[in-house]
Amino acid sequence: SALENKVVAVDASIWMYHFLKAMRDEAGSMIKGAHVLGFFRRICKLLYLKIKPVFVFDGPPPQLKLRTLRLRAQQRDAEDRHRRKAVEKLLRN
Repeated sequence: SALENKVVAVDASIWMYHFLKAMRDEAGSMIKGAHVLGFFRRICKLLYLKIKPVFVFDGPPPQLKLRTLRLRAQQRDAEDRHRRKAVEKLLRN
């Protein structure tokens, strides 16, 4: 691998978010401790591949990203309202 024996910076918040969203049980519910399990598995894989991870826990998002985060939240809210209206319409018929 091109990264063997290299030090690689890892954005810990992205990993954590990914594990919390992606790791689900058979019923689709979040697995308790998914973030810990996910980190452990990925760290083991990186170490097996002789890649040295350095974890970055950054502070609050920069101003430019705050705008993006607000827009995403607005989009989620609009989609949620649209979804609720569709469900109500289906249940009325």
